[in-house]
Amino acid sequence: MSKDRDLSARPVPFLISWGFPMLAAFSTNFIAMPIAAATLIWVTAFAWMGLGCVINARRCHRRHCYYSGPVFLLGAIAVALVGFRIISLGPDGFIMVVWATFGLVALTFVPELIWGKYAGKQS
Repeated sequence: MSKDRDLSARPVPFLISWGFPMLAAFSTNFIAMPIAAATLIWVTAFAWMGLGCVINARRCHRRHCYYSGPVFLLGAIAVALVGFRIISLGPDGFIMVVWATFGLVALTFVPELIWGKYAGKQS
C-alpha cells in the first residue's frame, strides 16, 4: 500500500527528510552569520527536502511530492542565485525567494485535496 511506503507518514524519516533541514534553515534567523553561510544552509536544506520529496514520490507516489520536490529544488537554485548575489532582487530578495518557495510548496497540497493523496493505482 502507498501509505506504508510514505516517508512523510513515519516520524523518523519525516524528521530526517524535512524536520531537521527546516530546523537548520530557520536557525539562520537566530544565529548571527554571514549571508554566504546562511545561503549555503538554505540551499542545502531546500535541496535536501527536494530530494526527500523526489524519493518519496518514487516510493509511494505521494501526489504532493511529485510537485513539491521540483519546487524545493528550484527554490534551492533561486536562493543560491540571490544569496550569492548572482542576481539581485533588491534588499529583501533573499527572504522573498524563501517565502515564495514555501508558498509554492504549500500550494502543492491542493491536488491532494482534489484527486487524493496518492497518484496511480492503489495496491
